[in-house]
Amino acid sequence: MDNIIAGLDIGTSKVSAVLAKLGSSGIQILGVGISPNNGVKKGVVVDIESTTMAVEQAVEQLCNMTNMEVDSVFINISGGHVNLYENRGVIAVTREDREITGEDVRRVMQAARIFALPPEKEIVDVIPLQFIVDGYDEIRDPVGMFGTRLEMDAGIVTCSSTTLQNLIRSVQRAGLNIEGVVAEPLALGEVLLTKDEKELGVLIIDVGAGKTEYSVFENGMLKSSGFIPVGGDSITNDLAVGLRISYGEAENLKKQYGIVKPGYAQQETVPVKGIADGDQREVSVEEFCEIIEARVYEIFFLVNRELVKSGIKNALSSGVVITGGGVSFLKGCKEVAQEVTGLPVRIGIPEYIGVSSPVYSSGVGIVKYLAGRKHYYPGELKGVSKKAALFGKPKNRQLQKGGTLNRIKDFLDEYF
Repeated sequence: MDNIIAGLDIGTSKVSAVLAKLGSSGIQILGVGISPNNGVKKGVVVDIESTTMAVEQAVEQLCNMTNMEVDSVFINISGGHVNLYENRGVIAVTREDREITGEDVRRVMQAARIFALPPEKEIVDVIPLQFIVDGYDEIRDPVGMFGTRLEMDAGIVTCSSTTLQNLIRSVQRAGLNIEGVVAEPLALGEVLLTKDEKELGVLIIDVGAGKTEYSVFENGMLKSSGFIPVGGDSITNDLAVGLRISYGEAENLKKQYGIVKPGYAQQETVPVKGIADGDQREVSVEEFCEIIEARVYEIFFLVNRELVKSGIKNALSSGVVITGGGVSFLKGCKEVAQEVTGLPVRIGIPEYIGVSSPVYSSGVGIVKYLAGRKHYYPGELKGVSKKAALFGKPKNRQLQKGGTLNRIKDFLDEYF
């Protein structure tokens, strides 16, 4: 039976929900929902009520699109708030015939979770790095092998208890069960990167509204992650201050013209409306782009500085992948990133019909990451609840007429 899973991406400016069917041929996107969010700042919930409302609206839209009831979801946790540890789990194979089963894999993964963890941290995920059977290492899937002792080197993903629990509370207040938590870098890596890129070394730069996260993959695994407190909202604020216009007007102009360098402009001036008198005037496209380019340059400069300080930049043979709704839609941002980092750069978007936008990268990444975990759980996907969505069950969530639909429509119009 195919599994149905719902992924919920709770971001600074929006909440997106993705419903997918997990089959033998991969994942099929069944529907999406998106809602503006004002309750999260820099990946941390600062207003539970606002975040809950955004979650409700996104899931309601998803239910209306798919005509299915969603009561359980997987959520993501910002990469800037996770830490990586390594640990080893060891168990004895108990079957009489000494054949290693999926249950043995689950037991050794549970054993790897046992280590001295700071009291303010919680374990989010356990990533198998390699399995060792009776001293033979570098085994990817031990199921079906003969052995008496099974070991596993694991990457333990942890995060702040406060950050995680406030996210969980916001989702639960929306009437949803949480089936599990996925670290955002792992979700993005699953949906945006090729196997070769992850093996050779690659950097993901996810520019959101309030922050920019960066994640390094090498030898097929997530090696490190971090964030800087600068994002797309900083560009909007710079435009508002520099051009003396309202924040809303600055956001609209940024999305409408979406250029970093004057060479991409199709006109010589940009019309702006003054914040004081409301009169419209013309601003040269050079002045407009100069403001945007300065902040985009700063974002990539700060990320590049962290890479140089950590000494991992030389390992990025595959270059850089940019995603997120903060700058990836701006024409010329790729060229700025190449100039600053000196590495090949591309824009990463999910390659699925209906979600081919950086806005949905994390939501699609959640479900694709969990689909990939089938490798470690033969015959089932651990943590995927059959309650996540039920085929044929009539939806009972209804969007309020007028207000909610209009807010969602306006939000989508801004992005697309």
